[in-house]
Amino acid sequence: MRIIPVVIVAALAASACHRGASSPGSSFAGASLLTPLSEAEEAHDALLRADLGRADSVTRLGFASGFASNFATDVVYLRGGLPIVRGRDAATTIVRAESLAAGTAVRWQPVRAEASADGRSGYSYGYTILSMPAAAGATPAIRVDRYISFWRRDSTAWRIAAYAETYGAPPPPLALPVAAAGAAVSDLPMLRARGPLEQVRAADTAFSALAQRVGTGRAFGDFAAENAQIFSTPGEFITGPNAISESFGPSGSSGALVWHPVAGGVAESGDLGFTVGNAVFTGLREDGGQVVRYSKYLTVWKKQRDGRWRYVVDGGSARPNQ
Repeated sequence: MRIIPVVIVAALAASACHRGASSPGSSFAGASLLTPLSEAEEAHDALLRADLGRADSVTRLGFASGFASNFATDVVYLRGGLPIVRGRDAATTIVRAESLAAGTAVRWQPVRAEASADGRSGYSYGYTILSMPAAAGATPAIRVDRYISFWRRDSTAWRIAAYAETYGAPPPPLALPVAAAGAAVSDLPMLRARGPLEQVRAADTAFSALAQRVGTGRAFGDFAAENAQIFSTPGEFITGPNAISESFGPSGSSGALVWHPVAGGVAESGDLGFTVGNAVFTGLREDGGQVVRYSKYLTVWKKQRDGRWRYVVDGGSARPNQ
């Protein structure tokens, strides 16, 4: 929702044929995947390998260098508690500033991966599992976060063009590194574009406008694809327009959520895209006092058979008051 070293998950061949979505339990063997939503099966498999393969990169290079090696040069990166930043150098600086205890194991368990029709863009999302070291004889502590990645394939590999993490627990406080401050994306509405990118921008803008007219829950239901998922609390996904809409409660009961996209991207084939943006929630506490929360989001969009754009996954995390 808009306000979110290393083990490979079983054998890819076995993982890719699973059906249904599940949260990670005591055993993480075998990613439970939803049926791929596009016909680009070869690209889908390559994308899934890239998503799982981040674990290999981290094993070989360490967390920061391994994770950052997957970033596109113009990656848009959303870390909890920080503003949106753009660029591999800035994102890498933030990743290096993370305070993971020595010996922490990190891996990614995808729930869904889908490639665009041209096989050159795609998205994946699922769970990030961190296993933190414990004293001798004690059970390691496990933290489960969730992630969304939008990918683009260059001449050599799949690269992450946009990445957001939604945390299962409040993330360790982190100040925006000075070296990354200049890469913060301005909190200005995304400029009009052309072609499919403009369609995606317009869809997100209309999505927010509808929320102001009819309520957040109804808007999230109306703009959801048939199998869309949003991140819920704690650690689960809500699936489908009706369940998503109902999760917000009666219209107007929880306050108002307003947002606008600040950047985006789209597949060359014009069937998948993403927007990132900033949101503000305004509500009332039980004592009548006002509550204001600032957040950022990453939304992945898919063009439907009727030509409309609908989101397939949406998630995000807190940001500073800008």
